[in-house]
Amino acid sequence: MRNDIDGAMNAHIMNTSNSVFEPSDENARDILHGFRHQAFTLFRALDTDGDGRLSPSEIDAAPEILRRLDTDGDGYLNEIDVGGPTEIPGLVRRSAIVRLLDEDGDLIIGPDDISQAAERIRRLDTDGDGYVTMEDDIPDPSANHAYKMPMGTPAQTLAFQRKIFSRASDDRGPLPPSGRRDVQDGYMLIQEVNERLDAQNSSRPFLMDGWGKTVHTWPTPQRVPEGSVSYLMDDGNLLRTTCKFDWLDMEDQFPIGANGTIAILAPDGTVKWEWDHLEFGVEALHHDIEMLPNGNILAICWHVISAETANSLGWAQQGLRQQIVLDKLYEIKPDLRTGEAEIVWEWAMADHVIQNLNPDSPNFGDPAAHPEKININWPQLDAIQFNSNQLIHANSVSYSPKDDVILLSSAIFGELWAIDHSTTKDEVKGATGGRYGRGGDLIWRWGNPQTQGLGGPDEQRLFWQHDAHFQSDSVLRRGEIMVFNNGMRRDADGKPDSDQICMGMITGAYSDVIELTLPRDAEGMIQMDKPPVINWQFNADGNLDIYSPFMSNAHRLPNGNTVMVQACDKRIVEVTLDGEIVMDFRVGGPGRMYRVKKYSRDHPGITALGLQPRTLLMYPSTRQNGGSVADAIGQDLAGWG
Repeated sequence: MRNDIDGAMNAHIMNTSNSVFEPSDENARDILHGFRHQAFTLFRALDTDGDGRLSPSEIDAAPEILRRLDTDGDGYLNEIDVGGPTEIPGLVRRSAIVRLLDEDGDLIIGPDDISQAAERIRRLDTDGDGYVTMEDDIPDPSANHAYKMPMGTPAQTLAFQRKIFSRASDDRGPLPPSGRRDVQDGYMLIQEVNERLDAQNSSRPFLMDGWGKTVHTWPTPQRVPEGSVSYLMDDGNLLRTTCKFDWLDMEDQFPIGANGTIAILAPDGTVKWEWDHLEFGVEALHHDIEMLPNGNILAICWHVISAETANSLGWAQQGLRQQIVLDKLYEIKPDLRTGEAEIVWEWAMADHVIQNLNPDSPNFGDPAAHPEKININWPQLDAIQFNSNQLIHANSVSYSPKDDVILLSSAIFGELWAIDHSTTKDEVKGATGGRYGRGGDLIWRWGNPQTQGLGGPDEQRLFWQHDAHFQSDSVLRRGEIMVFNNGMRRDADGKPDSDQICMGMITGAYSDVIELTLPRDAEGMIQMDKPPVINWQFNADGNLDIYSPFMSNAHRLPNGNTVMVQACDKRIVEVTLDGEIVMDFRVGGPGRMYRVKKYSRDHPGITALGLQPRTLLMYPSTRQNGGSVADAIGQDLAGWG
């Protein structure tokens, strides 16, 4: 049945991905209704005979089937019980069962909801034939906030959906990888992720040369979840995150981005070292990793705590009856000889939270007076629900050897956090010790003072940012840190738009790239109470068509150029320090890209792979001459991507 549903969804997407199609609100509404409410989770649970429709007997049996999904036996169903969120980018990631049966919009199905499930499901039988099928349209859901979609007209919504699900088979863009002489000569490391409704087939990170040719791959049969990363090492090996489980199994247990495995691959794809850290419902590695100068690896890890434990920390959303997901940092010492690993240092968010609601809790205090602490009650309810009960959504980690400081990016908080890495195992759990004397508490934060109860919405600077990292001294840089500021839930005026329920993707949101320098005192120590210096920014005013609501990255190159990926439609852009675009193209084929990393041709890892780039022919006047990329470059570009 899953194949039938996927096929129906893909047909809708293909029909709406044609760049020639310009929808009106009327036909856009019709198309959106064709796939917006296709209840994958509902059908998987209730379609017991697998025929792709709910028969009268299956509808009548719905209450009993739903009760079986109550895995914790509390009489209620939440998103975890029913199999996690639906996988439609751009929509609220709610379980279809929850969205259809939860009348009061609290995202919990209670005993009354379950007992009335059959009646509510019959409402979907709009053609009155007694069966619920994919051809049945769901009535206007405006009465229930859990149904709400991103703001904007149906045509605007469809346009964004078309962008997210883009399936172009050819590369597009006026400037190819080596279309100009001022492009940094080198290779791009690319790792694709296919649409979440498809089988994930991008298990092979690959290097693309300046001609757009794939010149090297690291073959592996393992799946690559969204949010997986790959880094080229100086010896030509590949450091990467991966997953040994089907993504549906992972999504049932953890938010999007969980992987659980770190591996080092030889150039031929042979696994030289591998470490698993995944216990379903407990902990899972996710998103980013960082290789330290000593050979150890920093990794982000989700840590699931019960609602009871969260309440003991002063968590405000006590009525949700759901576990929540916090973040940890692990420093892992790999043993390449034995294939084992040792956790030598760890930081846990739970040790450094504050709240002002429960005076009986030891972490009670005023967040505004304690910027070194994390306000556990800052994440708003819609953000918690949308992000599968995670409170941080840390999506990047970076390390500064000079300062012995870790930089962590929290998308939900809209902040960058600096953590003292010089602490001992015991000091990191508390608020004293280490170079800065604060233990594992934050030594600096920036991006959204509202998280502390300071300032207003106009002062928020970061919106679902990705890839915040300390820059290498080997590049022509102006600041210490670069970050891709996605702009989710930011309107065209640069201010947050609270009316946008989910991804803020319709009403003028835009992405920008920020390069900044940390505030320091006369001794070079990072100052908590000072903002950073903004050294460089690209698309600061949002005038350019640069936007990706999630994923994406940007990094500085040796010649001073900056490469960024607009992940949702696989667009890669390279700009000079003056902001001039010198490369602008899209990698062909379906899917998205979490990150792209460009390495210069003299990088040690490139040399170790033995790659010999061809002499590049430059075509600086492709756009001016009005010809296509293919016309300019000829047969040499055949087979791009």
